[in-house]
Amino acid sequence: MTLFKKWLATAIFSIFAQSVGAQEISQIDLASRYYLALYAGDHETVRSLASSDMTFEDPSAPAEFGLPAKIDDLNTFLEFMKSSLPVGVEIEITNSFASNDLVVLNVATQGTVPASYFEMGEGSVSYSVAGVSVLSIENGLVVRHTDYFDYPGLTESLKPVN
Repeated sequence: MTLFKKWLATAIFSIFAQSVGAQEISQIDLASRYYLALYAGDHETVRSLASSDMTFEDPSAPAEFGLPAKIDDLNTFLEFMKSSLPVGVEIEITNSFASNDLVVLNVATQGTVPASYFEMGEGSVSYSVAGVSVLSIENGLVVRHTDYFDYPGLTESLKPVN
């Protein structure tokens, strides 16, 4: 094989490999897309990025917040989120990193909800809370979602809105 043919074959292979690689997304991008879609109520996108038998848990949630200790399938989790997620929640991923099959997202959320959401009577309250979400990814899908949020900080952040 001539030098030119070797160069041409290498160039074609390189271009092909780059185009195939460009279609794959990083674990952090996958986790971020999943997380932002989840909080935006975009369940179609969440379903495309998570395993149907994924597990959700939040071991940091106090019992009085009414969160289930563990949810073992995506449909049940999405129904839970649909019924409990405040409308208009704002979420920001402030930092992230990947290690092996785990992606860690540092997040900040804030919003305004009816005071009754927190059993605080009439009117509206604003809130903000920081947390960490750890997502396990296998074969390009989220298989476990574990949250750790600052619930005491959430309670302290509640302020009536006039």
